[in-house]
Amino acid sequence: MAVSVERVLQAVREQCPPRFALEGDATGFQLGDGSRQIERVLCTLDLTLEVAEEAVRRGAGLVISHHAVIFRPLRHLRADDFKARIVTALIKGDVAVYVPHTAMDVVAEGMNDHLARSVGLGDTRFLEQTGSDERFLLRVADPALEAPLGERGVENLEVVGGRLEGRVRAPDVGKVLRFLGKRGITPTLVPLAEAGAARGIGRIGRLARPEPVADLARRLKSTLGAPGVRVVTRDPQRPIERVAVLGGDGRRFLSAAIRAGADALVTGDVDHHTALEARARGLDVIDVGHWASERQVSALLVEGLRARLDGLEVEVLASEVDTQPFVFV
Repeated sequence: MAVSVERVLQAVREQCPPRFALEGDATGFQLGDGSRQIERVLCTLDLTLEVAEEAVRRGAGLVISHHAVIFRPLRHLRADDFKARIVTALIKGDVAVYVPHTAMDVVAEGMNDHLARSVGLGDTRFLEQTGSDERFLLRVADPALEAPLGERGVENLEVVGGRLEGRVRAPDVGKVLRFLGKRGITPTLVPLAEAGAARGIGRIGRLARPEPVADLARRLKSTLGAPGVRVVTRDPQRPIERVAVLGGDGRRFLSAAIRAGADALVTGDVDHHTALEARARGLDVIDVGHWASERQVSALLVEGLRARLDGLEVEVLASEVDTQPFVFV
């Protein structure tokens, strides 16, 4: 028996919580009918026309694509536009699309943790904080507010010593305070110390032993299957130990890597001017390319979804299309 698209999306959201995505990122359910019954799911890094055609050919009713097929508003769906041809093929094939993108980058055991392991880093932490699930203990004097506070995100509500107590996540504090303020109520808020409440993008850690930056670059070319690797350094034999990683385009995290004390940044899509800045500021950069830095995302999605959908009659597949756009000569 098939399962609904929405049932599969529940599993995707468990693996890559939507609240972990960076603000303004094009993530979420982009195309299709959540109630449609499907038997196969296709996971991919990029949703090209070839991948859309593959999904139709292999009978996949849902594509989980790390990169968004709809990133900016579409002005038309004309046949002479490459993005429109992709969307049209998906619509004709009745294929739904969900995009986790930076939620997969941020979440533990996601894209950046995989990249950190590929580099060989230990004692890792996130490179730059992007959010928090920090919670507060909320106390108010009126127990009758239990229902309206519950509707506004306050959890574990109970009456203790005649007062109403509950837990509220940091993002919900503002709306709870506004609700109470309109009623002239000043609550007590006590921060709760909880491990793992903060989350962030990228990772930074240490190699088991210092390694020349050129040697690390050659090792990553092999490990990641990169067709080519670019290195920004004043000395290819300089030993590095503390390394920051960020899959995909890591250009704007140059300063974060320097603040964190990194000797080198492993990422993709480094442009000429960012390379000049990195060299001037003493940070080595290993640019493995966007594709190579994230190519394992399909396997990670497949592994996570198969575990979460175990026992259901739905097949989770990895795309067989190579979306590396560059030819190295």
